[in-house]
Amino acid sequence: MDLSFVQPRREFRPYIKSLWVFESAIGMPPTDTSLAAPNGRPKLIILYENSLESIVEDRVQVSREGLYFVGNRDSSTLIRSSSRKTGFIGIEFSPHGAYPVFGIPMLETVNRLFDSDVVFGPWGREVRETLRNLREVGQKLHFIQDQLVRLLRKNQRDNSLIDFCVRTLELAHGRVAIKELERKTGYSRRYLDLLFRQHVGFSPKVLAGIFRFQKFYRKWARGLPYHLLKDELYDYYYDQAHFTKEFKRMTGYSPRKFTLEVSNEFGRRLSLN
Repeated sequence: MDLSFVQPRREFRPYIKSLWVFESAIGMPPTDTSLAAPNGRPKLIILYENSLESIVEDRVQVSREGLYFVGNRDSSTLIRSSSRKTGFIGIEFSPHGAYPVFGIPMLETVNRLFDSDVVFGPWGREVRETLRNLREVGQKLHFIQDQLVRLLRKNQRDNSLIDFCVRTLELAHGRVAIKELERKTGYSRRYLDLLFRQHVGFSPKVLAGIFRFQKFYRKWARGLPYHLLKDELYDYYYDQAHFTKEFKRMTGYSPRKFTLEVSNEFGRRLSLN
């Protein structure tokens, strides 16, 4: 299994968190859980070899070669494939980075996976077909970035208020009360909720919960043992029961079971970037 990260084009960088290519001669490793945990990042997936199964809360969705948009999620996704050569590109946007590019209300995409022509119409169909006809991965990477930058220039939906709020939550790993956002911005909770649902898909409270979870998930990804993972527990959660409940909601496992028993090399590598 090879997961390699690519430096995106300069003008595109403010809107994305990571750009990567996954390739494997045997598909998703059969001994690996291959779990994608919530990270607050909507995604564009270019699947160019084999097909993938996405399993969310026992619901299975099969994706064949093509272009897909994955909205923000607040629960984990299991990813499986047949045991043959597999390749796909992932573009992970910042929590509010997909809306300025596509102009689609993110609330309509939450916890869903769309074929490109369903969510993007003619643009999605044309881009999907061109990507299918490009043979080299480097050509696909160049073409999709070029198309996304063109969309970004056309739509021009930047919003400094949402940018400030998301950055504030992210830098504090979710430890910012919504009342504090109200005080800092001068806007009501109701208005901020509406703004977040348009640009992110979630309310500020839900996104803050994902940032808190990611603080500990990345500790696991770095190989820290369970007892060290809990060191800062009470700075982020009311108590251990609250931590366990949130962790299980986002991974399907208790923190102890996950850190001691779950093999998820795909998720580990993905979260370290």
